[in-house]
Amino acid sequence: MILDIKKPKVPFKHRLILALISPLVAVIRLLGLTMRIKLIDPHHTSPFDKSAKPAILAFWHNQQLLAAYFFRNLGIRVLVSRSKDGDYIAGILGHLGYGTVRSSTSTGKINALRGLVRELEAGYHAAITPDGPRGPVYQAQPGAIFLGALSGHAVVPFGCAVDRIWQLRSWDRFEIPKPFSRAVIVFGQAVSIPRELRQETAQQLTQEMEQQLNDLRDKAGALLKPSGKA
Repeated sequence: MILDIKKPKVPFKHRLILALISPLVAVIRLLGLTMRIKLIDPHHTSPFDKSAKPAILAFWHNQQLLAAYFFRNLGIRVLVSRSKDGDYIAGILGHLGYGTVRSSTSTGKINALRGLVRELEAGYHAAITPDGPRGPVYQAQPGAIFLGALSGHAVVPFGCAVDRIWQLRSWDRFEIPKPFSRAVIVFGQAVSIPRELRQETAQQLTQEMEQQLNDLRDKAGALLKPSGKA
């Protein structure tokens, strides 16, 4: 008996967008080559520092394009939803040298975080946007703190600023750097998270991280001004 098992049909729009990933990545690379990007890392916590231990890199959701280009090919692990939009993002990140851990509503957030824990234990950095995936913008959720408690790895915040951008009308006011723009990325101190994490402690650490991320973003912006040194 022969069973006729048909593969699920992939919508044309989905196939078209997947086919456009490689050209889009080429555009991102070309855009990045025109930019002047300065890294400020006074605490030696960035993934470029060979002495830096695997950590949870935290930054705001609207700064993903600059961060994705600048930290390419370092094997950083990123949490991506198991959806069509997630397929597109995973495709772009894969071309830029990132590893992805896929999450879904059926597996739950804790299982997704455990996937990142395994990657951290294997020696990779992980990246997370505390105000994602739906905001509000610049308001941190406790995911990075919970990941730090689960893994025993520190959370390292960083902030970005670009002098000339296109800003989308999305919930996060997503930033697209313009060609030949200048950018500054400022890294903060590593924050150790206790394994035994009480709710009030998690809330306090989340608020402190939110303040750090905003301070680092503002510092990066100040360095781009004529009175700055970037």
